[in-house]
Amino acid sequence: MSKNVTYREYTISSTPLHLLERDEWKSEIVISSEREGIVTSRPYADDTTYITEEAADNHGIKLGQYIIDGKGSELSVT
Repeated sequence: MSKNVTYREYTISSTPLHLLERDEWKSEIVISSEREGIVTSRPYADDTTYITEEAADNHGIKLGQYIIDGKGSELSVT
């Protein structure tokens, strides 16, 4: 399961990673934006694991929104 969500002027692409050895899922996202015809993309990951792919996917989207909103000084899209 993968999701692409538009949030503000950004696209959040979530592609959860399946950790086979533990049968858990980890959130991995890419935040992209386009300005003056140039697309910029930046990957982000979270070490929290989830029992289902859907939970990791949903968390990834929320993580992207959190980053875009500037709520984490260590994570930024600027």
